[in-house]
Amino acid sequence: MVVSKNSMWFVGCGMSLVGFGVLMSATWSLVFHAKIKNMMVLRNGSTSFEIWRDIPIPIYLECFLFNITNVADILMGKNVPIHVEELGPYVFRERSTKVNITWNDNSTVTFRNQRFWYFQQDLSNGSLSDLITSINPIIATIAYTVRNEPLMLKFIIDLSLRMYHQNMFVTANASSWLFDGIQDPILDLVEKIPSLPYTIPFDRFGWFYKRNGSVDATGLFLAHTGASDFTKLGHTLKWNNSNKTVFRGQCGEVQGTTGELWNLENDAPEIKIYAADLCTYISLAYSGDVIKKGLPGREFAANDSLFDNGHKYPQTACYCDENSGRDCLPSGALNVSACKYGAPAIVTRPHFLGMDPYYANKIKGLQPAPKHNFKMSIEPVTGMPLAISAQLQANALVRHVTGISINNQLPDPDTLVPMFWFREEIEVNDEYANFARSALSVRYGVPYGLYVMIALGASLLLSGLYKIRRFPLRQLRECDVAASQKFLSNNISPNVTNST
Repeated sequence: MVVSKNSMWFVGCGMSLVGFGVLMSATWSLVFHAKIKNMMVLRNGSTSFEIWRDIPIPIYLECFLFNITNVADILMGKNVPIHVEELGPYVFRERSTKVNITWNDNSTVTFRNQRFWYFQQDLSNGSLSDLITSINPIIATIAYTVRNEPLMLKFIIDLSLRMYHQNMFVTANASSWLFDGIQDPILDLVEKIPSLPYTIPFDRFGWFYKRNGSVDATGLFLAHTGASDFTKLGHTLKWNNSNKTVFRGQCGEVQGTTGELWNLENDAPEIKIYAADLCTYISLAYSGDVIKKGLPGREFAANDSLFDNGHKYPQTACYCDENSGRDCLPSGALNVSACKYGAPAIVTRPHFLGMDPYYANKIKGLQPAPKHNFKMSIEPVTGMPLAISAQLQANALVRHVTGISINNQLPDPDTLVPMFWFREEIEVNDEYANFARSALSVRYGVPYGLYVMIALGASLLLSGLYKIRRFPLRQLRECDVAASQKFLSNNISPNVTNST
């Protein structure tokens, strides 16, 4: 009986371990992702909310300015291409926070981005006092804005511009070009010209002028929290209270995330990031698997579809007006004039990477390379961004305008002048890499533990069944032995007596 009780204990324990192991193995993926979802859904107190509200990972903004080195030859009327040299990087530590956060319901949240930049002299290649010469963006903007106005008005504007400037170039230090702004009396004059169709709301020009610490620079966002539909986690639904921007068709739709929150679908062919400064989204295609800080990730990078304008990809034709004519640029350059107060602002990848040679061949000194590409890598299970290298270049489109002679000093009548480019670098730090590593170890380690549990349970179950099977056989053998002994004793004993 002792053996029988032990056998039943083995069977009971084995069945329990096997049953529990099989049940947990079948549901573990759902349990784990439910836990991840609970951490990632954007709401007060969730793990993702604290990271999203005030990004704790170091962010660096690297700015590169293009200095035109042959201004004298150009002003002498020589038929020479523009020569530029790249100065920088001028590196700034960035702090990004979300402010004016309003929870509309469990599904959506509105907020604004507030950014602060702090110059890092020790990481910079140059000083903010470095002098940079480039075209005067104010003159270029006015000429571009009035290009279709009556000729007499353009003559008057040209005379007014020449009262303050001898030519279309301006020299200022790096600090003024970036954050402090360049003073120009023309901006005061512009306010007195009623015929201009656009109002320039600045008293200075600078790429990041009045943006340091501003809560209004990038606008108001409405985003999905992921609570009601986890697949939409972080998706931008509206920007400045609208789901449409200045572009027509799907190009003007507000889509993509702001880059911090991701619920990465399995085998997603691309991701979309909404870029408020461009009034549109950027699509990055899957480019391969990578390892960052020992963590496996999926990398997405810009390809030739970025800023294509419909030349190779018909779906991008909506970045050009239907009757835009020559205003529809060659592939690789996006006209964001309507997004930038009518300025002839054109966005490309740095150094005209991947751009049609029509404009690229007119500039000397550029060296496009794969390192200039826009890319991002994401850990697919936790949705954690592992590394971001957001890189774009701002350019000014300078075309000769009849009647604006000060604007017509470049040898080529249709030139895209590179002004500056930036790289925003983010890489996951050790703290959050360890957090993701721990989550992944649980994700992949628990199933192996469950398999061991199932194997142990199966061993106990088989052992118990084997012992139960052996118990009656053993009893039968013992009975057989007893019977045999009794039989032998009954048949052998008389013979022994007779012989005696």
